[in-house]
Amino acid sequence: MPAQVRVRVTRVEFDLNDGIPADAQDEISADLRSRVFEPDADSAYLEDLANEIAEVGVRGALQDRGYFKATSTAKLTTLQTEGANISVAVAIRATLGLQYRMGDLRIESADSGEPLAISPEVLRGLIPLQKGELFNVERIRAGLRNLALAYGREGYVDMTPEPETEIDNDRRTIDLTLRIDQQAQYRVGGIELLGVNTVARQKLMESLPKPGEVFNRNTLDEFFKVNRAILPPDVSRDDVTVERDIKMRTVRVWFDLRVCPPQSN
Repeated sequence: MPAQVRVRVTRVEFDLNDGIPADAQDEISADLRSRVFEPDADSAYLEDLANEIAEVGVRGALQDRGYFKATSTAKLTTLQTEGANISVAVAIRATLGLQYRMGDLRIESADSGEPLAISPEVLRGLIPLQKGELFNVERIRAGLRNLALAYGREGYVDMTPEPETEIDNDRRTIDLTLRIDQQAQYRVGGIELLGVNTVARQKLMESLPKPGEVFNRNTLDEFFKVNRAILPPDVSRDDVTVERDIKMRTVRVWFDLRVCPPQSN
């Protein structure tokens, strides 16, 4: 298994001719200098890390300011090496392109023969970006997460939003269409709690949906919050398995709450 190194960015340099807004420079610089990157120490790890910084750290910040077509590069220079700890300087270049604003947003069913279970008006309110505002990719992503939560409450655990953009360079706007592939609505088929006694089982079941009810995926997260005081300390959302019965459109949920035995030295 490749060894890992710890890379810290101690200096960030921008080319003043690129015109990157000052607030974007401050955000990018603060974010990079606050993080510790732990790539595998293969022969090209600095190059790979530079590409990651350019695509996520730099281009992402610019796209959140309306520069949807921005491109960027980053070059890392090693300043100091102490064992697996490496300090680097980052030189950033970017081509901003046009700055776009939000145009029209349409939300429709991916299947023209199946109406949306949640009205487009309600779904539109879950996208935190209004017409005329600077097009912000992170807000769009947040809106898609909101859609997943809303549909998850209604049992549509496999809902997939399919975004499609239409760019108008003359108006400098981006129209967005979200086609919602709802797929099947699931109900609770059964719930299993492993590793708890009868008293604890009865208490825990009070905060879980009953068989036959619409499966609200979000209750799984709430389950751990509500019952934290009586659950084993090391259990988490990772200890939950959801099995789908596609034919019956039901789910069986397994909570593995068994305590792991302590490891001997």
